[in-house]
Amino acid sequence: MWPFDQNNQGMYQQYAQAYNSGNFGGFDPNQALGYIEQFFRGAPPQLQQQVYQEHFAQMPYEQRMFLAQQVPPQYAMNPNDPWSMSQSFMRMGQEQPGLLRSILSHPVLLGGGVVLAGLIAKHMIAHHERQQQYGYGGQFGYNPQEQYLQQEIMQERREERHLQQEMRELEREEDRLENRERHHHHREEW
Repeated sequence: MWPFDQNNQGMYQQYAQAYNSGNFGGFDPNQALGYIEQFFRGAPPQLQQQVYQEHFAQMPYEQRMFLAQQVPPQYAMNPNDPWSMSQSFMRMGQEQPGLLRSILSHPVLLGGGVVLAGLIAKHMIAHHERQQQYGYGGQFGYNPQEQYLQQEIMQERREERHLQQEMRELEREEDRLENRERHHHHREEW
């Protein structure tokens, strides 16, 4: 489902209309998963981030929790944070698209894959229309330098979250040591 293909515009519109109406009857889930894989391989990261974050924000909590339980630990997802889920989802899709397809093929998540394909189609049409309106590489078009900067920002945010987590762990360790020392000092007074 990426890049935009004029010959498939009718199919994109069908998926987008199904997304808007919530009626996905008659769509082939395996075909939808194939479209999602194409999107993983070709769409700009900032567009992927936007689509996945929107998808997870709208997904029922129970499905987010189920998805988070299906992914390997290196792609840990926080079902309470659609942004972090989208980051993990992007990474897994780039590194192990077969694994992602396998997870999305689970009966509990299969319908969500069709919904995601509909959301992707909706964004693809909007992205294509902006490119037509403003020109390729224009204000809203694909800009490799902007894409690179967005990737750098995303990497900085990941590193910042990692450092914050390390700081919290160090603070907890420091509290444990202080408590142990207080307890030891208290025992000596007895």
